[in-house]
Amino acid sequence: MKKRGRFLLFCCLWLLLVVSMTFVLYGCAQESEPQNPVEPPDTEVEETGVTDPLTGQKVSEVVPLIAVMVDNLGPARPQTGLGEAGVVYEMETEAKITRFMALFAGDPPSVVGPVRSARSYYLQICKEWDAIFAHVGGSKDAIANIKRWGIRDLDQFANKGEFWRDKSRKAPHNVYLNIDEATAGKDLMMEPHWRFGDLPDGDPDYQKISFNYGNNNNVTYEFAADKKRYLRYINGSPHTDRESGEQIAVTNIVLQYADHHYRGDGSARIDIQLIGSGRAEYFLAGQYQEGSWRKDSIDSPTKFFDSYGQEIIFPRGNTWVQVLRPQTAVEKL
Repeated sequence: MKKRGRFLLFCCLWLLLVVSMTFVLYGCAQESEPQNPVEPPDTEVEETGVTDPLTGQKVSEVVPLIAVMVDNLGPARPQTGLGEAGVVYEMETEAKITRFMALFAGDPPSVVGPVRSARSYYLQICKEWDAIFAHVGGSKDAIANIKRWGIRDLDQFANKGEFWRDKSRKAPHNVYLNIDEATAGKDLMMEPHWRFGDLPDGDPDYQKISFNYGNNNNVTYEFAADKKRYLRYINGSPHTDRESGEQIAVTNIVLQYADHHYRGDGSARIDIQLIGSGRAEYFLAGQYQEGSWRKDSIDSPTKFFDSYGQEIIFPRGNTWVQVLRPQTAVEKL
């Protein structure tokens, strides 16, 4: 019995020794082996903000879409807020002077102006965007068409505090609009008209574009490679913002050629044929294309196509649409 007890004790001690050595050797092996780094799970960085329907860019805020008629006579320059518009249309009014219609949605400026009067062909563009229309009066037919076409009207003559006059400027070039008050409580418009894409690579097809509306309004754009945008000039001088002093810079320029004709009613007023189709040229962040435009009705959006009939994809950024007479000479360098 004593021999058997000693044998069992020996076996237990031997087993304990083997187990202890196993743990020691395993621990050493673990310390000698390099630890593989733990790979973090793949995560996608989400862009913050909302998309501006006018530019395709991310912004912190989108307000109800508003179209503002902006003065372009000499005493109105430099204007306020034009450079911050998502889309700007420039068209003739009468006597070959021009006026802007500036559209704002994403991160708008607080003030825009000077604000001027309405014309019916501007309303045809405003209607397709379903924008609030801010203006100071207008021609008789324009005022009638605002009601007839169901335009969301914001007239300075029914001013409820959205408009104010700058006493440092002479009338009628001194009416300004407070965007916050003008858009408060209005419905949002979130659907973009156009398709947007990335900025193109490479050198610009043209460094400089020039054309003349007449009546002291020679327009030039020069491409700034570091910005991938076109810097705007009027009569050889930088077109700047009154508040910031910065030169207006544009990502996309559209030359939309449309028939102009005088009304023949004894006034100098004109009509521009914006419902229909015509030729177009595009300068898209340095890239040049030719093509056409088409607008089927007052409610339908104006579509822009390349020479193959494919809808234009605009690089993300602001767009200026220059509506020109078909015979206008354009210098491209």
